[in-house]
Amino acid sequence: MAAQSQGLHEIYQQLKAIAYGIWRKRWYMLITAWAIAIVGWGAIYNMPYKYESNARIFVDADTLLPQLIKTNGLKVDNAKRIEAVRKEIVSRPNLEDIVRRSEYLERLAQNSGERNNLISRMQRAIRVVALEGNIFQIIYEVDESRLSDRQRAAVARTVVSNLLAFFREGAGKSSAAEIETAAKALDGRIEDLGQRLNAADAAHAKFKQDNIEYLGNINFLTRLEKAKSDLNETRSEVAELKVTQLTFEKQLESIPQTLTSAATDSSRGGARDPLDERINDIQKKLDTLRTLGYKDRHPDVVGVLRQLEAVNAEKAQQMKDLQAELEGSAEAGKSSSLTTTRPNRLYEQIMLENINILGQIKAFEQREVAQRLVVEELQQKAKRVPEIEAEESNLKRGYDSLRGQHRKLLKQKADIETQLSISSTTEAVTFRVVEPPVTPQRPSGPPRLLYMIGALVGALVAGFGVALVLSQLKPVVVTIEQLRTHFDMPVLGNITRAMSEAETKQRNREMLAFAGATVALFAIFVLLVILDIIGAPAIG
Repeated sequence: MAAQSQGLHEIYQQLKAIAYGIWRKRWYMLITAWAIAIVGWGAIYNMPYKYESNARIFVDADTLLPQLIKTNGLKVDNAKRIEAVRKEIVSRPNLEDIVRRSEYLERLAQNSGERNNLISRMQRAIRVVALEGNIFQIIYEVDESRLSDRQRAAVARTVVSNLLAFFREGAGKSSAAEIETAAKALDGRIEDLGQRLNAADAAHAKFKQDNIEYLGNINFLTRLEKAKSDLNETRSEVAELKVTQLTFEKQLESIPQTLTSAATDSSRGGARDPLDERINDIQKKLDTLRTLGYKDRHPDVVGVLRQLEAVNAEKAQQMKDLQAELEGSAEAGKSSSLTTTRPNRLYEQIMLENINILGQIKAFEQREVAQRLVVEELQQKAKRVPEIEAEESNLKRGYDSLRGQHRKLLKQKADIETQLSISSTTEAVTFRVVEPPVTPQRPSGPPRLLYMIGALVGALVAGFGVALVLSQLKPVVVTIEQLRTHFDMPVLGNITRAMSEAETKQRNREMLAFAGATVALFAIFVLLVILDIIGAPAIG
């Protein structure tokens, strides 16, 4: 609550400072308000009075022809026909005829340029408004400054009278010839649309034949997904085989190609080396695991391979020691009869497995290349699927649009033929003048009072704005709080200025002058309003 009070106090101090700054620049504010108000009021008083004349007509749409057409299940849009007549009466030839008939308007069109400008202004000023109960109102308002008030009033009535005559003439014209002309033009359009419709149908059919693979693409997308799945499976097989082949190569590096054993081994009919027995047992166990379908990454296979590596390492060390013994015998010129050399069956088996794995890797890599080409081809085709679908949608939209237009034209032709057969019975729309045009006795605008109030308010706002801007350009410190805010120094207190008698009189004179000038501004406004109300012209 204390923080809120503090915030309100700061806002109050700011508003107080702004108000004091505006008051210091009050003479600038007053001069600005006077200047803008005088200029605005002068411009408003120079605005010519507008005079408006209008006429009302009743459109009888419940005549014989609409009833016959309704009986036959057809519809006639009378509003569209009346709109067409409205456009016809404000056409340039009609307005030129009105200018020639009016003496005052003829004076304003001394050359082609003035005539064009006058007709353009008339087209913008003429309005045909639809009211309730099939009643239409023709309105024309003129504010030509080169004409007197009486002349402007006369011109307004003359223009509306001529427009009413053109309106009735346009509505009363026989439409049989126009219907026949429209029917012939419609036949040409129907024939042209029929040819275009056939061409669009043929183009759509050919497009479907040329792009049968891309349309209805459920099987196509399935093929693409299956091809990607097969490629991924092949890549996984290649990766697994490469890991297996790498394992075999490492094993071959640690296994000797030949084995050297004591001559008392099997070559001499004695017992076999225990290490060879262990190697054979481990190899059989490894073969059994592979027969069961275990891969090299299986924990059991990994354990057996580790045992095999350990026994092979022990065997290799034995062979190394035996080789050293043989080399020592050779250096001594002796031949050792204690050892014998033979091919290592484990090495040969692993070598065969390695060769087999390399062959499988090569075959799978070739399959991977072929599958990758298939996937790339399907992906390129998949990119074209949205384009093909978009092209087909465009063809369908074009064909549907042409077919809709063709059906619409056929229906219009049927309506025209019905109208042509019974148009001689009576007119579809008849008119009756409800309120004839009269010469306006008082101006219809502009709303000078509203404009003058707006000019006064704008002048006051502009004055306040000028004073505010000037006060912000050269701000002053008004309160102790502002002094404390702007200067980081302690404020002990404030002293009220004591004005002399002469200063007080001078200040009072300034206040009286300011108040008088302000009252004078409002007095002039009131006087202008009274003169506008009393001095408004009346056409007698």
